[in-house]
Amino acid sequence: MFFSDSLAPDLILSQLPGCDCRGVCVDALRCACLRRSGGLNYHPDTGLLVESTVTPLRRPMYECNSSCACSPACCPNRLVQHHVDDFGSIGRVQTACKGLGACAVRNIRCGEFVCVYRGLYINPDDAGRICANQAKAAGHIYVLVVREFAGEAGKMVFETVVDGAGDGFEALPLSALINHSCDPNLTVIPVRVDSLLPLLAFFARGDICEGDELSYDYGERSGSGASQKPCYCGSVACRGFLPNHD
Repeated sequence: MFFSDSLAPDLILSQLPGCDCRGVCVDALRCACLRRSGGLNYHPDTGLLVESTVTPLRRPMYECNSSCACSPACCPNRLVQHHVDDFGSIGRVQTACKGLGACAVRNIRCGEFVCVYRGLYINPDDAGRICANQAKAAGHIYVLVVREFAGEAGKMVFETVVDGAGDGFEALPLSALINHSCDPNLTVIPVRVDSLLPLLAFFARGDICEGDELSYDYGERSGSGASQKPCYCGSVACRGFLPNHD
């Protein structure tokens, strides 16, 4: 992952506290990282998301980090951090109406990690300008906006913006090819490891068969309303238009 110069250094360099567990972290009452998450993140035996986190997550998710005493190789609360560059589950596909997309190259289980949205972390204040430039130059937007809300009033407490085309349109990571659907098979979850800036991780919302196109709801995490760009997801739940990137 790469970081824009306009980001506050504290967001990148700040170190989250770790746990003092020995070996592996499976006790949500003892492990500080699991307590911070509000419970287990993954099933220790399968690595799948615990049932309560499959659609869409409403609590923070912290993996153990470099400040922790637990085993970096064996701790089950260190999943996404080991697969930041892993695109082994997805491939490129040409769709009928949406251009390039991404598909599953193997069967994927409900709650299974699929990939991280790779790209350049940017300042949220720059997102509108970059989105407009991409829409004009490429006819598509590769900026993923994830807003986190807390409390009964639903106050926004953190906003993460990653430009999937940070290296240019000719070198797009596979994660940037995942299209929108109003009835998606993926959900995006912010997963924090060492710093306040989370990894934006895709997990399966249900069982996915080899060859299925992968998709997520562009508005699920941004809280955006509809744009004027038609949606071609083809689902029964289609809202007719893509979400705004505001």
